[in-house]
Amino acid sequence: MLNTFDYSIIILYFLAMVGVGFIASRFAKSKEDYLVAGRRLSFPLYFGCMSALVLGGGSTIGSTKLGYIYGFGGIWLDLSLGIGLIGMGFLVSSKLSKMKALSINEVIEGSYGATARIFSSVLTFIYTLTVSVVQVLAIGTIFNVALGWPAVQSMLIGGGIVIFYTFIGGMWAVTMTDIVQFVIKTIGVLILAPIFAFSAVGGWDKLTASVPAANFSIGSMGFESMLTYFLLYAPGILIGQDIWQRVFTAKNDKTAKSGTVSAGVYCIAYAFATTFLGMCVFTLYPNIEAQNAFATGVINFLPAGIRGFVLAAALAATMSCASGTILACSTVMYNDMYTRFINRNPDENKAIWINRGFALLIGALVMICALWLKDVLVALDVAYAYLSGTVFIPVLASFVLKKFSPKAGLFSLGASGIVVTGLFFKFGFTSNYPILLGMLTGLIVYVVVNAVDKNKVSQNMPELLEQ
Repeated sequence: MLNTFDYSIIILYFLAMVGVGFIASRFAKSKEDYLVAGRRLSFPLYFGCMSALVLGGGSTIGSTKLGYIYGFGGIWLDLSLGIGLIGMGFLVSSKLSKMKALSINEVIEGSYGATARIFSSVLTFIYTLTVSVVQVLAIGTIFNVALGWPAVQSMLIGGGIVIFYTFIGGMWAVTMTDIVQFVIKTIGVLILAPIFAFSAVGGWDKLTASVPAANFSIGSMGFESMLTYFLLYAPGILIGQDIWQRVFTAKNDKTAKSGTVSAGVYCIAYAFATTFLGMCVFTLYPNIEAQNAFATGVINFLPAGIRGFVLAAALAATMSCASGTILACSTVMYNDMYTRFINRNPDENKAIWINRGFALLIGALVMICALWLKDVLVALDVAYAYLSGTVFIPVLASFVLKKFSPKAGLFSLGASGIVVTGLFFKFGFTSNYPILLGMLTGLIVYVVVNAVDKNKVSQNMPELLEQ
């Protein structure tokens, strides 16, 4: 169990995050400062922040859970995230960093019209809200197992701190806290946890004798599950509002490209570290609930003081992602709903407080949803199913095709969104059908409408880059 020193480390970490929020609020002097950190992050800051954003609590706890169940086959969650980031770095990050946009939905409107922006805004809102919920759930899981606190109390305290510093400091607060959190989780989760876990199980011979032989293969979860994880997360990374918003913070296109690719490589290393930790937990505790594998391993494998540090690292992973997605969700509300349909020219002096109000509102919604949707991986799957299953095809087409039909993107978004939602209700949130059939529906509708409609427009990326 945790001792006083462990508790002290965790408390100091929380106090530091609150303090950083107050400091960051001094830098948020304009809408651009609040939403995209003034678009001036250098490579070290950008790389650390992108890595911290992508690898949140769902990735840390979820990947350890998968490692507990499937062994090295569990790497496909974080591996897919890494592949998606590497692909984004080479394919679109340079273009994105040159845009003066604030959201993915602006690009969709430029390609497919205002109605398409409405569809994508709703779907993007669902995605960012759900990923935020995942992080609050992860906070509850860590505190519940490690500290014995009730899950609701854990979510309210941990989530409340994230909401507070995001509310007060915006992207500068997210940036400053993400760097601290990146360093902590690199040392704690990527390095220390696997080393102490390997020592606790008694070495490689003990591990191989306790874990099923099939679990030492990266294909242990089966082809269908591997494909599902890849289709959920790799395309989702390419078009995630939270990811795009982080790309918009890079000071130039070279920083965006190198930082994004480097973060992808980091994700792959993180995938092996967390799944290996899950395997070690299975070796000594084969009968626990899989979702508790991470916290169980930290409590039982690590010495006093290090336990508190690594739990703070897990909280760092969770809180960095939560803050980024909460801000992304509030940006969608502000940029794609409020300024698009309610007040097209809000006063610049009031813009920061309007964004802060939306961040606070999103935080409240996240708390409510977290009490309803209680499984980390299920919630993460729902978020990425909507993103990859609906938005990916139209956005990718707008970058790749020289000419296309605006109606193709609109109809693709609408049809795939209906299919994903309907299949969730029919087969449940754990089904693979929503993402697979949603993406297939979107592709078929896009191809057919694009072929039939003669009123095509030219790709407008040059105009978007000049804004």
